[in-house]
Amino acid sequence: MNAVIAMLSMLIDHIGVIFYPDNDTFRIIGRLAFPLYCWFIVQGYHYTRDHKKYMKRLLILAVISQAPFTLAFDEYALNVIVTLLLGLVALYAYDRLPEPRRTLAVLGILFVSVIVPMDYGIYGILLIFIYRFAAKGWQMLAGHLLLNLLYLLVYGPELWIQMFSILATGLILLSRPGEKRWIPNWLYRAFYPAHLAILYAIKQIFVKLG
Repeated sequence: MNAVIAMLSMLIDHIGVIFYPDNDTFRIIGRLAFPLYCWFIVQGYHYTRDHKKYMKRLLILAVISQAPFTLAFDEYALNVIVTLLLGLVALYAYDRLPEPRRTLAVLGILFVSVIVPMDYGIYGILLIFIYRFAAKGWQMLAGHLLLNLLYLLVYGPELWIQMFSILATGLILLSRPGEKRWIPNWLYRAFYPAHLAILYAIKQIFVKLG
C-alpha cells in the first residue's frame, strides 16, 4: 500500500510543481513520497540477494529518468534516483568496508551529494541512514524530525512544507515489517520517468494551445 501512496503523492506533487506552483496543497501531499522511497531503498537493501544488481538497476533507471526530469522541471540537476542510488552505495560501503575506508567512502558520498546539484541531495542520503539504523520507532521519528529542523535551519523557514514529510515516517511505522508491493515491478520502476515524460508532454500541449 505504501508504494501506491508514494507513487500517487509523487504524481500530485509534480502536478503542483509544473501546473500549480502557487498552490501549497499539492506540495504538502507530495511530501509523503520521498521518505517512502528512501524507506524502500532500505528495505530493498535488506532483502535483495544481489546488491550489485540492485545498484545496476537503479543506475539504469537514473540514466533513463534524467531527460524527462530535466525537461519536466527545466532544472539542470541530477534526478532523485541518483540520490537514492548514492544512499544505497553508502549503505553498502558502510557495511562492507573496513575502517578507515568505510568512513572515507561515506563522507565522500555525502560530499558529492552536496557539491553536485541533485534532487534532495545530502538530505536524502541522511534520511536513508536514519531509516537504516534507527532501532526503534521513536528514534526514527526523532531522527527525521531533527533532519527536517536542520534542513530548515540551513535552507530557510520558507521551506516549511518539508516538515510534512514526517507523516511518511508515521506511515512507515504503521506498516507491517517486510510488507511486499502488490503492484508489478515494471510499473513501479517505470513510473518515475514515465509520469515525468507524460507531464512534460501535457505542459507542451498547453503551451502550444496558448
